[in-house]
Amino acid sequence: MPLAAYLSDERIEAPFLNDEEWADLRRRWKTGEPLIMACGQPGKPRISRRGLKHFYHHADAHCTLHPGGESADHLEMKSLVAAAAREAGWEAVIEFPAPDRSWIADVMVTRDDNRYAVEIQFSRQDADEFRRRQKRYEGEGVQCFWLVAEVNREAASVVPSVMIGGASGARTLSLPAAFAGSESLDAAEAIAHLLNRRVKSFVEPVVRAYALDTAMVKCWREGCNRWITAWRLDDLQVETRCGQKGTLLAKHYYGSRFFLADRIERIIVDRVLPVLKKSDLPAPMFLATRFSKTAGCSYLGLCCPFCNGLQGDVPLRDQGVTWRSYLIEDWLPLPIKRRALAVQHLCLDIGRGHCSQEPSEPEGPAFPDGRLVDLEASPLLLTQELPLLPKRGQPKDTDPYVDRYKHRYEQGRYTNADALEFVQKIDSATTG
Repeated sequence: MPLAAYLSDERIEAPFLNDEEWADLRRRWKTGEPLIMACGQPGKPRISRRGLKHFYHHADAHCTLHPGGESADHLEMKSLVAAAAREAGWEAVIEFPAPDRSWIADVMVTRDDNRYAVEIQFSRQDADEFRRRQKRYEGEGVQCFWLVAEVNREAASVVPSVMIGGASGARTLSLPAAFAGSESLDAAEAIAHLLNRRVKSFVEPVVRAYALDTAMVKCWREGCNRWITAWRLDDLQVETRCGQKGTLLAKHYYGSRFFLADRIERIIVDRVLPVLKKSDLPAPMFLATRFSKTAGCSYLGLCCPFCNGLQGDVPLRDQGVTWRSYLIEDWLPLPIKRRALAVQHLCLDIGRGHCSQEPSEPEGPAFPDGRLVDLEASPLLLTQELPLLPKRGQPKDTDPYVDRYKHRYEQGRYTNADALEFVQKIDSATTG
């Protein structure tokens, strides 16, 4: 059921005709003026049960561009997209045909040198067909994005797409949110955001709080054996320039932070140690590069503040050490890797501008450091999940590792030699 046609070479978009204009069209068509649809076939005017003005094929027509017709939902979305685009300052053409009529875009929108085909897909379509049609537009130099029904959620993930929600007359579109996955907006509002490029690919965050993993251990050296505190940075609670809040979660695989020549803790040590020294935990370890005979290499590790002895990455990770996570609620200047900032989101200016879309790759250690690590932009807030670092005289949290807000990869039981071999295999696999 096409919405656009040519009446004596005058282009008509049926949904936007008032009743008087529609009656005049029907009168002219009945007197013999040719009515040709975008597919090149002659058409007839009609009004659907929902009151939508449209055109349809003759009974004996054979049209490869409109096989089986289009649903009322599809027609409604096409007219909605065109109206929203025009309201947002774009030119919009419903059922825009290729010069050779090899394809017809549901809606083609243009402004200056920007041109987008907007395709709507309610019926099921497989991923290969999404790719084929997307590639066809790219071959014509046309950018394309898709509005798809829930049935196509997985298949449409291979092309730029957003989900259609709501019922007829109250349609919504789901646009990406930085930490909440997506948010449903009125369809017309969402289309304006999409066309005006308010959906961004990177966030620009400021760290408002962070998770600090700590462990109380005894120094291994005979003659020292003092209780001391190991520590390491874990997750970051952030706020983006556009005001969205959430947490960047780092999920490290076993061995991913063993024997690092440099690590992110070096960047923050001057801020963290004074905080730890004011807590009720034992004296915090300091960072230094040491050669480990058992590991057979030099690395930046945690050392005893009393005897300067290297405490060892593997012993601190594996040998019966209980780690606990605490909240440090403080601004933290910290380099963050570009891939951790790759979070697609609707970026609206709240008076501070938009998130930068040209993040640079930091030199030196940056969050998250290590070899193998999964990243997640989560809506949870560390300030609601973790206990504060205990002040002197306050009871300490006794829940090991506080696993309630994310999965921790299982600890291994490696010797230093086994761990070094394991790390070398990781390095070889990632560089080779």
